[in-house]
Amino acid sequence: MPQDDKRDSGLRILALMFGALAVWAISYAIASGMLHHYPASARYRAAAVVIGVIGFVVWQLATAKLIGLHDEFTRRIHLIAFAIAFAVTGLFIFTTDLLQRAGFVDYIRLRTIWVVMLCAWWLALIGAQWYYRR
Repeated sequence: MPQDDKRDSGLRILALMFGALAVWAISYAIASGMLHHYPASARYRAAAVVIGVIGFVVWQLATAKLIGLHDEFTRRIHLIAFAIAFAVTGLFIFTTDLLQRAGFVDYIRLRTIWVVMLCAWWLALIGAQWYYRR
């Protein structure tokens, strides 16, 4: 019986994460669509920003809850992954800033920085788990 409760709890946590990720993706798609179709209306632009930010905050809170539910060892792995992702993202921003100022790169979209940050976090999480669990 206790094993079934643990499995159900794990499935609920996984569903929470996928749901939060879906909320973020849908809110971002809605916000992007609103910004694309209604660029002249300040109200629609403001609403699009609020919708996009709310979706992202939902994902952040769900991620924080998920990390908080784990044991201290797993939380440490997440902390290390966040630190590595922060360092990689900072290095990417610093390097692209200098490349832009030197004239080698024209423009870096903010979305590119987000992709670098999320991929760095994901890869750092995999690497930290591999390193500490081997």
